[in-house]
Amino acid sequence: MIIWHGEGEVLEVHCAAGVLAEIAELAASGYRRYSWGGVEMGGVLFGKNESGTVYICSIRPAECEHHYGPAFDLSEKDCDAFQFLLTAASVEEELAGLTPVGWYQSTSRRDLGLSDHARAFFHRFFPGPGQVAMVVRRSKRDPISVGIFVRDLNGVVELHSPEQELTSDILRQHEPPSAL
Repeated sequence: MIIWHGEGEVLEVHCAAGVLAEIAELAASGYRRYSWGGVEMGGVLFGKNESGTVYICSIRPAECEHHYGPAFDLSEKDCDAFQFLLTAASVEEELAGLTPVGWYQSTSRRDLGLSDHARAFFHRFFPGPGQVAMVVRRSKRDPISVGIFVRDLNGVVELHSPEQELTSDILRQHEPPSAL
């Protein structure tokens, strides 16, 4: 389990290392898609919000036609599909007991902040307190860096996140030992 501690009224976020490893692989696959650096990927974070702590337990990747270029900037068609992903998950057996707690996206920008488009997306699909946005920066040589943005109890989003750098070794160390 990887844990982010918020500041002030911001909630604490716990994310299963396997989920982060899956997001890292999706980010890397988008990056490798084209020789010039590929495309950004994103999707929905599923979990639980209990007593001021958000638990991220699973993800579902979202489709993005990249109508506006390589960024994870969803077109209206993509937004309709994203909304369907949010609602259809309620009947998916593997997600029983989990709800959408936020979203993730990969980026190759230096800045690990939320772009204007990302802030608008966050507001549109995840306006409630305790909702999470996860930005994963990928590169060819460096470990992934993750920024977590959480709506506080008043629904306000801190626009800067303490960055956490994660290597595949760190993700493996946080996984429970496999059953023999």
